[in-house]
Amino acid sequence: MLERHAQVGGLCRTIPFKGFRFAVGPHRFFTKNEQVDRLWHEMLGDQHVTVARQTRILYRQHLFDYPLRPLAALKGLGLGTSIRAVASYVRAKLRPNQPGDSFEDWVVGQFGRVLFDIFFKTYTEKVWGMSCRNISAEWAGQRIKGLSLSSALLHSLKRGGAGVKSLVDQFDYPRWGAGAVYERMADHARRDGALFELNTTVRQVHHSKGRVTELEADGPEGKRRMPAGHVCSSIPLTQFVLRLNPAPPDEVIEAARSLYYRSHITVNLVTRRRRPFPDNWIYVHDPGVRMARVACYGNFSEQMLKDPEQDALSVEYFAFAHDNLWQMRDEDLIELAGREMERAGLLKAGDVAEAFVVRELDSYPVYYLGYRSSLETIRDYLAGFENLTLIGRGGMYRYNNQDHAILSGLLAAQNICNPSASHDLWEINEENEYLEEKQLPLPLHAGPGTDAG
Repeated sequence: MLERHAQVGGLCRTIPFKGFRFAVGPHRFFTKNEQVDRLWHEMLGDQHVTVARQTRILYRQHLFDYPLRPLAALKGLGLGTSIRAVASYVRAKLRPNQPGDSFEDWVVGQFGRVLFDIFFKTYTEKVWGMSCRNISAEWAGQRIKGLSLSSALLHSLKRGGAGVKSLVDQFDYPRWGAGAVYERMADHARRDGALFELNTTVRQVHHSKGRVTELEADGPEGKRRMPAGHVCSSIPLTQFVLRLNPAPPDEVIEAARSLYYRSHITVNLVTRRRRPFPDNWIYVHDPGVRMARVACYGNFSEQMLKDPEQDALSVEYFAFAHDNLWQMRDEDLIELAGREMERAGLLKAGDVAEAFVVRELDSYPVYYLGYRSSLETIRDYLAGFENLTLIGRGGMYRYNNQDHAILSGLLAAQNICNPSASHDLWEINEENEYLEEKQLPLPLHAGPGTDAG
């Protein structure tokens, strides 16, 4: 395994910092797939906790519980806004079915304009860096398919009632952070003879006659070339195409250059006080700040903390590499995060003891209007490589949750090891059948890390 980071886990790794532990954004462990669930628990043994989930949305200085509670929502929005929201929702449902092509069209058609503006627009545009009019409705259908405002309200009225079962209220979490699962997987693999080369980046992928023949990589020992038997690539798909040698046809290169990813920043804070807010994470819909989500890891597991009187928080931002936000110095990002947390009422001046910044390039594939044509061009070309399997969010240009990614890895391994296996990895999370149907209701928003949302 060639891994560009210093540790395994990718976007789910856990980073130690002076005795505290930080994930790269919050990740909850929930799946309806028994094979994935069994693997998680085999890896962790008893080293996991069951966490009571509390998640809220921050909108204009008010925190809304999720799942929605009608009375609390009415109080938070105010009577006038609530009436307008209900009227807008009813109008949307009475209109003829005109779904449209964009995320905005889809959501307004499902929930009405007022709820779109409050619970979708600002957060989604922070995350993706573009107007909701330019985001594909396909992404909305994949991430929030089946969500009903009426069922959300009905569920909230029944909370705690007999016969109501909802896994949205709790989830499993590794005591030492999300990355512990993948660190243990790596330990098992090493004992079975697998080799892991960390801090190593693949620079070129050599191929001939429909087969990958060699990989050229930079690592701690310098440049090296290694023969390839079967390659599973989680390199961002666009970069993989541009690293092929010989280069693919012009139309494939053009397709790769037209696709792009959103990058991710976590400003990680060690606070001087424990539990500054009770939530596992909060989605920040407030248009007055640039942060999009905050998480409190002490509310996941106390083993994430060195000192039980302190806490570990992450403040998340989303950017493109050319944005001024991405190019800010670490100390300026830390100052920005502290200022915005204070403005949001989540921290007080002087609460931050120490901090550091983690940047992740090409974290989230962007489903902009028209992206599908370019993706299909690349997929069709790479399907001609008999010893190549694309995996992961980056490698498949697919916004999968971590359980979808694990399942695709398991099925990919079966395909490689068993010549009679023929699993289609592209079908995973393609339809609502595999989405988290046990979770009722899904949140009234959409954004990265729905495995954390």
